[in-house]
Amino acid sequence: MEDKRKYHIIVGSKTFFDSKLPSFSEDDEVDAFLELVKLSDTAKQSRPISDQHASILIVKNDNYHGIVEAAHDRLGPLIEDLTTDEAEIYIHNPPRVLKAYLEDQYKRDLIELEILCEEYEIKRDPDLFVDNINTISARIFGQQIAIEEISKSLWYLTNVKREKPYVIMLYGNSSLGKTELVREIAAMFFDGKCLEKHLSMFKNNNYSEYFFGDAPNRRSLGFDLLERESNLVFFDELDKCPEHFFSAFYTLFDNTQFKDATYDADVSGIVIILTSNYQTEEEMKKQLGLPIFYRIDKFIHFDDFSCETIYQIVQNEILARKEEYDSKLTPEMVYAAVSPLISTSGENARTIKYKVQQVIEELLFQDVLEKMSV
Repeated sequence: MEDKRKYHIIVGSKTFFDSKLPSFSEDDEVDAFLELVKLSDTAKQSRPISDQHASILIVKNDNYHGIVEAAHDRLGPLIEDLTTDEAEIYIHNPPRVLKAYLEDQYKRDLIELEILCEEYEIKRDPDLFVDNINTISARIFGQQIAIEEISKSLWYLTNVKREKPYVIMLYGNSSLGKTELVREIAAMFFDGKCLEKHLSMFKNNNYSEYFFGDAPNRRSLGFDLLERESNLVFFDELDKCPEHFFSAFYTLFDNTQFKDATYDADVSGIVIILTSNYQTEEEMKKQLGLPIFYRIDKFIHFDDFSCETIYQIVQNEILARKEEYDSKLTPEMVYAAVSPLISTSGENARTIKYKVQQVIEELLFQDVLEKMSV
């Protein structure tokens, strides 16, 4: 029987890839792709390439970034050059060109091919749902309406088998709890795992290769989606993202497959949460444009804090930091000093934390001032 290479394509997170690798014995000679490429390049000038053939080869997804861009079109033949005819080859999240090459080889009965894909799920235990929502509600101040609306979406998602991505927009002024809510959802429903991207960092055209995968030897959105650890994806501050990147979101929001220039990522069933500082849905229509706006399934507004909520956050912040000042001050002393600085409206979590911080510093410094004046 003719020897055939045995390829194992493993699609998913790094943890999933590692879990699917066999337990190699001490006698197994396991080679890493990048190291073998480097040795091979050196060996071409000094000894035959056959000395570099591997019987077990591991190709990790970040290895694609370690080779020159021109080599990506011939990844399949390159792997063949580095391995024996009967080699076992484990490949993590291959680029489209490599996956297509291997599928063609398999159809022609030239190789053996196994494909394993990580499965992602939202927690679907209805008995825990109310407890999880109550936990979130206790940790997010002043946004009961928003929590009720997100609860409807989460209940829907835990009771249906949805293929198309579900997109939620959280909007309103900054520092009202939008990001904190996403992280609580990740903790309660996705085992604390979430693919998180801060869009305010993507300021110019230099980032187009990330969204569209133009450079195959660099990280891209498709690469990150393949490597994600859960089906929760968080894009923070969509309003800060340049408009010319929006076409990447059209594809992501509206399809079960996300394709950039290098990768194909299965995104069926993902939950995408967006945040922005827009004030109204009409403003979003104007700023985002209708193609993006109508691809969003739900809009949830975050209200400015009421006087009661501001009081709760001040007290919570003072108590949360008690260990910092416990030997010198009491919570009552801190509150007495900070309360004249806190407005009854217009405050947010960031301004409150800043004012509590300044008051604690000022009170602690009083001891030094008294000693200096003696």
